[in-house]
Amino acid sequence: MNEPRRVGIKDVARAAGVSTTTVSHALSGKGRLPRSTRDRVRGVARELGYVPHPAAASLAGGRTGLVAAFVSVPGNAPIAFTDIDYYVGLVNGATRAAIERGLALVVAPSTAGVDAWNRLPLDGVIVIDPADGDPTLPMLRARGLPIVFVGRDPNGTALDLVVQNDRHASTRAVLEHLDAAGARHAGVLTLRTFETFTEDCLDSYRLWCRERGVAPVIHEAPADSTATQTDFRAAAEAFVRRPDLPDAVFCLYERQAVELLAAARSNGIRIPRDLMVVTISEVGFAQTTDPPLTALEVNQSVLGERAVALLAEAVEGRPAVSVLDVPTRISPRASTRR
Repeated sequence: MNEPRRVGIKDVARAAGVSTTTVSHALSGKGRLPRSTRDRVRGVARELGYVPHPAAASLAGGRTGLVAAFVSVPGNAPIAFTDIDYYVGLVNGATRAAIERGLALVVAPSTAGVDAWNRLPLDGVIVIDPADGDPTLPMLRARGLPIVFVGRDPNGTALDLVVQNDRHASTRAVLEHLDAAGARHAGVLTLRTFETFTEDCLDSYRLWCRERGVAPVIHEAPADSTATQTDFRAAAEAFVRRPDLPDAVFCLYERQAVELLAAARSNGIRIPRDLMVVTISEVGFAQTTDPPLTALEVNQSVLGERAVALLAEAVEGRPAVSVLDVPTRISPRASTRR
């Protein structure tokens, strides 16, 4: 059995003897129409059973109450973000904040194509860890939707709306913690990634080294969104075998830090006596390792909440600020207690 044809805006215009623009203005409350015309058009729409399509309402300047969030990756490569506590906590915080504001939040896959995005009648989008080379970002910008970035866009502008941790202050706090714990020379172990987090942390670390007149010790392992545990272990093994191995290290990725502990153990390097380790709490392993890892807590749930709050303001056209910094804190554990 064929479904009945959906009544469209042209049907209402034809029945009311007006233009489709007049129908759109009458139903949305926009435009300067006589009260009698507005009431007559709305009456005709009710009689015909006209229900505006949500995407059309959004394009016409209405509000759908629907926002989206997605984890950005270069080239739309797949990422199992549900396996990473950082992303799960961030999305959970965003969901709670959206519900409190009467909004519906959908989590889009990183592989969603242009057609999928165009079908969503969105009021705005939250882009998590914007990646250099992600083809979705230019498409979203071209669509003109309000966008809030969790983390700075590598190709962004000063007008972008950004929620992030203060990466420079956080990196300095970690280095100061290691200094107070007795470290003589701290290094950095990281992945060569596709977003600005690593870049900002390394810039702060280099500045720290210049201020103290010491040479930076940076070990960057090539990586992409499909990096495996084997890749993390290989980078850790290469780091502990460096001839210039420092006595402390800020490991920017928690999975790498876990492998660093194993690599240190197999090479006779004692944690924390020979090498102190600090990582960033993103996966959820730091408290359960041997020894437990000192971690920089980035408060991902708060990042999600603040991103929704800023996006809601942008949808209404009144963002109070363009950049929101979410404070971090250090949780000291055995990996830095000599």
